[in-house]
Amino acid sequence: MSSKEHNPITVVSETDARGEVQFASIRFGPHYIVEVRHDGAKVSFSLVYTHHGFAADASEVDGELESIINEVRRTRPDAVID
Repeated sequence: MSSKEHNPITVVSETDARGEVQFASIRFGPHYIVEVRHDGAKVSFSLVYTHHGFAADASEVDGELESIINEVRRTRPDAVID
């Protein structure tokens, strides 16, 4: 383990001129990050560890992110939450 201590959870957000959140990042554990970004009509989601991970469009119901979640639910039934 590194001699540098890590805060267990760090949350960062950015807002636009109206005060609406446009970006949120949650860093947790030794090297995990969840990011959500609103860019015009699109919302993107990313989940990474160090520099490996995935990004998905989270703009629509039954869209790309839901497809990834459903794939994980099928292949990892032990991790499913409802």
